[in-house]
Amino acid sequence: MTPPREGGPDGHTPQDHRHVWPTVRGFAATRLLGNLFVRAPYVFITEISRGLGVSVETMTVVLGVRELGGLGSPVAGRLVDNGHGAAVIAAGGVLVGISCLLAATPWFPVFVVVMVLGAFAKNSIDLAQNAWVGHEVPVTKRARVIGFIETTWAGSFLLGVPIIGFATDRFGWRSGFLITGPILALLAVGSGASLRRSQQGAAEDEPVGAPAARPTGSTATSTGSAATHHALEAIANPARLRRAIWAFFCLQPFSQMLVFAVNGDWFAGHLAMSNTQLSFATAALGVAELVGVAWVIAYADRLGPVRVGGVAIGLAAIPSLILIAMSNSAVGNSAVFGVAMLLLMDLAMEASFVATLPIVTELDVDNRGRSVAQAFVVMLVSRAVASAAGGAIYTRLGFNATLLTSATLCVAGCAALTWARRGPRLEAT
Repeated sequence: MTPPREGGPDGHTPQDHRHVWPTVRGFAATRLLGNLFVRAPYVFITEISRGLGVSVETMTVVLGVRELGGLGSPVAGRLVDNGHGAAVIAAGGVLVGISCLLAATPWFPVFVVVMVLGAFAKNSIDLAQNAWVGHEVPVTKRARVIGFIETTWAGSFLLGVPIIGFATDRFGWRSGFLITGPILALLAVGSGASLRRSQQGAAEDEPVGAPAARPTGSTATSTGSAATHHALEAIANPARLRRAIWAFFCLQPFSQMLVFAVNGDWFAGHLAMSNTQLSFATAALGVAELVGVAWVIAYADRLGPVRVGGVAIGLAAIPSLILIAMSNSAVGNSAVFGVAMLLLMDLAMEASFVATLPIVTELDVDNRGRSVAQAFVVMLVSRAVASAAGGAIYTRLGFNATLLTSATLCVAGCAALTWARRGPRLEAT
C-alpha cells in the first residue's frame, strides 16, 4: 500500500517533484527570455543611452523606474490565487513582447512607459511560476526545482547576451529588443497553454469523491508539519524569520543592483572593453551564477535555505572589498582581475537569492501568490531605488564608493539571516 502523503486543508498533495519537470522546463524557457529583457539593457547601457540621446546616469534612473512596474505584482498575485496562473503567464508574455517591440523607438518617453509595462508583465510571469512551484513541490525538495529555473539568469548571460552583443554591433541598439520580445511572447503563450492542459488533465484524473484540486495557479497549503519545520528551520519565532526575509529581500537586491546597474559602463569605460569583449565578460558572469545556483541545488535542501543564504551573502562582500583594496595597483586596474572579482561576487549573490527564495512561499501557505507578490514588491522597489542611486554614486563618487556601499549591505543581509536563526528550536512534530 502506498503510504499516505501530507497535504493541505483542501486535500491537495504536492506531487512527487519528478512529475513537475515538463512544466518546469517550459517555465525555464520563458524565464530565460524574460531575464534577458531585464539584463541586456544594463550590459549595453552605453549603446542604448547613446541611441536614445540620454546620459548613462539618466538611463540608470529609467531602468530603476522600470523596476517599479513590479508594484503591480499584488494584482497578479490575486489572479494567481484565484486560479488564473496559466492566463497570467500567457498574457504576461504577450505584453512583454509588445513592450519590447515598442521599446525599439527613438522617442524617449515611449521607451520609459513600455519599459515599466514590460517589467510588470515579466514579474507577473515569475510570480505565477514561483507560486505554482510552491504549491506543487514539497518544500524539502523545492530548492532543486527553483534552482533549475533560476539558472536562466546565468543562461541569459551565457546564451542571450553574446547574441544580443553580436546583433548590437551589426544592427544597432534596437536589435536586442526586437529579438527578445517576439520569442518571449511565443514561449510564454506555449507555456501557459501547456500548464492549463496539464491542470485540466489532473482534474479529470481525480477519483470520484476525492477532494477537488485547486485550479491553475492555486496556492493551497502543500506541506505538512515536518516539511514546514524544515522550511522554517525549526525557528521558535516565525515572525522573526518573516522580518528577516523581508529585510533580506530589501538588502540583497539593493546591494546587487548598485553594482549591476553600472558595471557595464565600468567595463566599457574604465576597462576599455568593446561590445564583443563585454559580451564575453558578461557570459563569464553567467558561468559564475551557474556555479552559485549549482551550490544551492546541492546543499540548500540539506543544510537549510536560511543558513545557506546567510553564508552566501556574507561571502559576497569579500570580492568588493578586495577590489577596493587593490584599486590603486596595476593588478586592480586589469580587466582580468576586475572581471574575476565581479564573478566571485555575482556567484555568491546569486547563491544567496536562490537559496532564500523557496522560503517565501512558506510565509503564507494559504496565499502563496500574495506572499510572492509581497516579496517581489519589496525586491523591486529596492532594485528601483538602487538602480537610480547606483548611477548617482558611480558618476559622482566613483566605482569604489559603489563597491563599498554594496559590501556594507551584504554584511547587513548576512546579519539579518543570522539573527533569524538565533533562539531556541521547536520540537519537530
